[in-house]
Amino acid sequence: MKNKTILFLSPVNHLSMMAEGWASRLNVPSWNVISASYMNADDDILPVEAMKEVNIDIVNNTPRSLKPQLVKEADVVVEIYDFQRDSLPSLPDEPKHKVLRWNIPNPVHCDKMPERWAAYQFVCDELAVKVKELKRELI
Repeated sequence: MKNKTILFLSPVNHLSMMAEGWASRLNVPSWNVISASYMNADDDILPVEAMKEVNIDIVNNTPRSLKPQLVKEADVVVEIYDFQRDSLPSLPDEPKHKVLRWNIPNPVHCDKMPERWAAYQFVCDELAVKVKELKRELI
């Protein structure tokens, strides 16, 4: 089986890094998973804490900004964003491979801390399901 590079892309790195964490946990030898954002990321400990609850450590994941080379090298681009609140990412160069769009609520839009924390926990679970579905689709 040919190795596949999967690029998880979100407005800020939180959602894409969480998806990268889930994909890494699946330990699919033929997958090279990376994450990036199409806007500047801000530091937020909540995604890290939400992933810790499921024993996935993303604290050392390196936040990346979207660069044309990342898209060019990817076999699959997974755009993760809130369809109602986030803008659609503009990919540099038209990809010649599969592009998937996942409608995931973006917790950054929650103003109050308890709501934001609950939103990250929900998103963590949603991404787990989506990444497992992606595995079935690609293998």
